[in-house]
Amino acid sequence: MMEEAAGWLAALDAGSVTPQAFEQWRAADPRHAVAFAQVAHAFEQVERLRTFGDRHADLAPAPAINRRRMLQAGVLAGGASVAGALLAVRATAREHAETTVGERRGLVLDDGIRIELNTGTRISWRTDKERSRIWLERGEIGLTVPAAPRGKLELEAGGARFRLGFGSFNARQQPESFDLLVLDGAAESVRGGRLGAGAMARVIGQDVAVRPADTVTLDRARSWKDGQLVFEGESLDFVVAEFNRYLDPRIVIADPALSRIRLGGRFTTTDPNDLLAALHASFGIRSQRSANGAITLTAG
Repeated sequence: MMEEAAGWLAALDAGSVTPQAFEQWRAADPRHAVAFAQVAHAFEQVERLRTFGDRHADLAPAPAINRRRMLQAGVLAGGASVAGALLAVRATAREHAETTVGERRGLVLDDGIRIELNTGTRISWRTDKERSRIWLERGEIGLTVPAAPRGKLELEAGGARFRLGFGSFNARQQPESFDLLVLDGAAESVRGGRLGAGAMARVIGQDVAVRPADTVTLDRARSWKDGQLVFEGESLDFVVAEFNRYLDPRIVIADPALSRIRLGGRFTTTDPNDLLAALHASFGIRSQRSANGAITLTAG
């Protein structure tokens, strides 16, 4: 039971199982919840010892997190077999970052890779001497890979996996697909197919389609980092869907006939007022805000 609980802890931290699957396992037997709590407590004690050593390295030798100490932590949890699983947790641990709706965030990994997170995005990553791995769990990111990264870089989203060389890239996870755009540099799908600068790969299920990206797509991938949305003749329902990624409450099209109107322009992501003014001036579309802040579009 303890080994099984430790395995779930390792899998959760590595991101290889879903929280829903874990909750099903824990609810199946009261002993599962008890065992997991004990294992988690043991890992917390080990982590606390490691953190103490990091913070006070200049004052005294850091406590040795060796096999004996790990075994002691395992005994606290109810069995020495937990120690090996705790070591596995440390080896497979990921770090995480995310943004809320309307938020953007930038970070730099230990190997110099720069990541920009767009609205409503969550990523996890793991780096070591041999390679770095980034998982895009939802949303959109921009990646800048230095000319001499410390190791190989792999990007995963859903079932898609790419190896990235130096350059800059844009990756977006959508409900039905995953898009990887090479702004400059090169990338390669593990399923086959190379991408040079200006190419885009769209992954739907097991299929990977590579094609040249159009000018608007390239401009759009660069512009969101400056807080802008770019459109060139897209339908209003598409424009509203893109805006709604950044807004809470959202914009609602009350009249379905308005969805077919086509619109172009450059707008600020977090402020729809310019969009609303353009719709009213060009098409007579009226906008009304409800008490909760939602915006409804109706024909004039």
